Amino acid sequence: MNEMTLACRHLGRFFKASVTFNLEPIEFILKALNSEYKEGLEDFRPQWFSQSPYYYLEEFLETNKIKSFIYKDEDKFYEKERMYWMGYCMQYWTNKTTLNGKDISKLWGVDGIEQVYSHYKIYHTVDPLYVLEDSIEINNINLDFEKILK
Repeated sequence: MNEMTLACRHLGRFFKASVTFNLEPIEFILKALNSEYKEGLEDFRPQWFSQSPYYYLEEFLETNKIKSFIYKDEDKFYEKERMYWMGYCMQYWTNKTTLNGKDISKLWGVDGIEQVYSHYKIYHTVDPLYVLEDSIEINNINLDFEKILK
């Protein structure tokens, strides 16, 4: 497995773990995109791949206050899958474009991240680059999709 795929999986597991900690998803995503952990994955620093996502999440929570969110027990499996997909997708965008986590957080903001999150049922079966292209258009983000591709 190459390091880009490994980074996608790690950020996916990091996002998925947030459901176990009952963290509000949109706030968590925005702060995680700006975190030292995300920067480490973007640079493919080996130390970020060596620990459990729970280890990094506990460390992340020491410096980031995230509102609690109540997931119904019957929804937790689904929500973990959705958050895994969100993390995987966000890292995939970073890997395949000139965008980093901070760019995504700033450009998409709460409304844009909420749009991607709320359309999981539609998007999760398609290529993440299609999701990116569609999200740029839907959210009127001033980016030329072709120019941000590597």
